[in-house]
Amino acid sequence: MKNEEDPDFLGGLGDMLPADVLKKVNELLEQLHRKDKDHQGSPVFIYAPGSQYVDKQFNFGKEPHPQTPLRKARGVDSSATASHPAHHKDGELDERIRHCIALLMEEMYGDEPLFNLQGHWQAVYRILVDKGYCRDSDFDGFDAFIRTVMPEKVNKPYKKDSVKQISKTDFALPFERWHYDPQTSTTRKPYDRMAEVARRFKEILEEKGL
Repeated sequence: MKNEEDPDFLGGLGDMLPADVLKKVNELLEQLHRKDKDHQGSPVFIYAPGSQYVDKQFNFGKEPHPQTPLRKARGVDSSATASHPAHHKDGELDERIRHCIALLMEEMYGDEPLFNLQGHWQAVYRILVDKGYCRDSDFDGFDAFIRTVMPEKVNKPYKKDSVKQISKTDFALPFERWHYDPQTSTTRKPYDRMAEVARRFKEILEEKGL
């Protein structure tokens, strides 16, 4: 129960727990404290009645600085980097994405190449953002990345300005949320073509383990 004369005294747990349990709890807390190399406070102990109060200045792990970037090189999310099998080496990742874009350029749509408009780079951007390889709305970052992984031959030249136009369209949403709306989308055929470019690029990346 709380001591009115000393508001920092927390003797309640000492009243409730047996001595052997208190000992185990304190040993565990001390071990946690020792493991924290960056610890700036004091260890936490629970004391029985009549002993000293709990030091409340503790920190079992440093919180990230509020301005610590969430993404690392090329805008890749740091949490995804730790688990994604593609992120062994930048050079390997670049080559695999370059190969996937080259395969996309070979896809057919009836009797003509599927990727046949400059605006279709928006579909490439959308899928690379959805998969965490680039930041959403970071067109400068995407520009730097796509120029690094650009195949030697493409069906239509890439231009950053054409990709930036995606922010004014329904394609700015994650691909899984795309749907044709006659009131806001382009006419049906261009929409279907863009959706097919995005779908096939996503499939190609996944077929290659990306």
